[in-house]
Amino acid sequence: MAEPTIVLQLNDGTEGAPTWTTIVTAARWVGPDASAGDLSDPFPAGVIDADDAFFDNAAAPNDGELWHDDATDIQIVAAGRALNQNTMRTLETGGSDPTADPPELTAYDDATDAGNRTEPTVAILAGTAGSSNISFIRAFESTAAAPAAGWGTQVHDTEPTIGSSLDGDTNVEAAATFLAASGNKLWQLCACAPHDSPTGITSFVYSLQYTWT
Repeated sequence: MAEPTIVLQLNDGTEGAPTWTTIVTAARWVGPDASAGDLSDPFPAGVIDADDAFFDNAAAPNDGELWHDDATDIQIVAAGRALNQNTMRTLETGGSDPTADPPELTAYDDATDAGNRTEPTVAILAGTAGSSNISFIRAFESTAAAPAAGWGTQVHDTEPTIGSSLDGDTNVEAAATFLAASGNKLWQLCACAPHDSPTGITSFVYSLQYTWT
């Protein structure tokens, strides 16, 4: 056995007809005014309102936009919604090497920290006072079934009841089973920001953690 070869892909198509494209440049959580060729609209702080929330994935315009930053930018149209939506796929491409245990999806400040499992310090992962120090970035393992009410609406200062906030090795979304050779795992993603989220562009990396034999 050898280490699995795994790539992260975004669904540039739809739930019923997915188009899985390997992430080469980046996936970007942006504000509601982004457009193809200009993904500079920053991850915004929410307007202080009744629930002090933004990007709560309940309904437009309060949910954020996830874009695949590529040669041609593609908006991931159903990311963040309270659905069983297959937004991202982790695919084993080697053909003969599974993981030894269920893989864990999480997020770190950068690739070096992911390799060392260093706890995040950027605000969107470590959290802020407005988020009760809970990561803004959330995920759950979805399925190949048609969209359904598989994920409850997110609350910016509460841990999700389905899925997980992603915060290094502290909070992860673990798959139900190991990743088979040539197999894949499906994920729904969202971002949930409080009013004191940082302005401007903040970078982080999604990371799939696993063991192998």
